[in-house]
Amino acid sequence: MKFAVFSDVHSSYSKMLAVFADMEKYKVDQYICLGDIIGYGDQPEETIRLLMSKHVIAVRGNHELAMFDPDYLELFPKSIKQPLLDNIAVISNTSVRYLENTLPYLTLENCHFVHGTPPDKITTYIHDVTDYYLKSIFNNSDKQVFFTGHTHELVLITYKDRNFYRRPIRENCVIQLGDDRKYLLNVGSIGFSRDDFEESKYAVYDTQKKELMIRMVKA
Repeated sequence: MKFAVFSDVHSSYSKMLAVFADMEKYKVDQYICLGDIIGYGDQPEETIRLLMSKHVIAVRGNHELAMFDPDYLELFPKSIKQPLLDNIAVISNTSVRYLENTLPYLTLENCHFVHGTPPDKITTYIHDVTDYYLKSIFNNSDKQVFFTGHTHELVLITYKDRNFYRRPIRENCVIQLGDDRKYLLNVGSIGFSRDDFEESKYAVYDTQKKELMIRMVKA
């Protein structure tokens, strides 16, 4: 099975459209979004409708959490809160229901998918947790590959023999996964990059070949 995994779309319809066009080359079986579908950008309805048309399974991001949790929304600074409120004001009831049905996390095949940090943290950045915490996640889960978003930065963490190897990724590549280690990929962002390059990023994971392909797309 092939999963296409992406995150942090942030209402960037044209960028999401370009990424789906790139994905078509790889005969993907299932699209998975790691949250933050809305916020920042100015085309939320078009973006959500596009994801729905592709039957994307989505987990909940912190912007979706803020949409349905007024107390959390109040923690957002005005520069982030106002674009989100503008998004919420213009989306249809159908799109609201789609966002409302996002999952706190997802497990499929040998993979675990979450917006922030495994197993179920929506608002916690992966770079803010300790190595001890990550070790406990890797050691106590039967999943081999973990996918996260939230940071908008593309980074691969490999765990083997109780040691971590962190690798920023700056180009398209294919990574062959070994059976003797575990992996966590922060897939970066579709809409608003915080890397030092602006392309939208996503990953395709082939569960049969144990291959992880990283793609960067210029809209």
